[in-house]
Amino acid sequence: MNRTLSYGALILFVGVSIALVAARPNWVSDQNGFLQNFVNHEFLNLLGVILAITLASVANLHLEFNKIEEKHQREGLQRTRQSVKKSAYWLIGLFITGVVIVVIKPLLAGGETAEAVANMAALFIVLWQVLILVNLTQLVFAIPPDIRPSESQKPPSPPSKPKGRRR
Repeated sequence: MNRTLSYGALILFVGVSIALVAARPNWVSDQNGFLQNFVNHEFLNLLGVILAITLASVANLHLEFNKIEEKHQREGLQRTRQSVKKSAYWLIGLFITGVVIVVIKPLLAGGETAEAVANMAALFIVLWQVLILVNLTQLVFAIPPDIRPSESQKPPSPPSKPKGRRR
């Protein structure tokens, strides 16, 4: 998924969220049983699992980039490394934002509308994290193998066709 589609999905989600909170806040407030039971410690559990697994994967990517650059004896993945680094920091920031949402949600004065805004903000964070995971997954699958066959491993040439007369 490219950057434009990701930003488009986030903007579309914000637009739908604003419309829902304005028109039908009860649909996305704590009157919705799922959201009431999700935007609490369960939400933090989900964010924590995503963060822990993804940071381990990011560390593996970093080490793999080191191997690739060492093998070729030159640096050449600075932009990719920067993108991965930025994704890791965004995941950490989104986790911290999720903690803040869960802590202040019960303290918000505003009733149903405030609950709806907090719930939609939590879902926005989940969407953003999913988009980061998609981006990192695409990056992992874009790293090609670096196989250089030795002389003994080169495939044999195709057999030549016999020269002769046709009948």
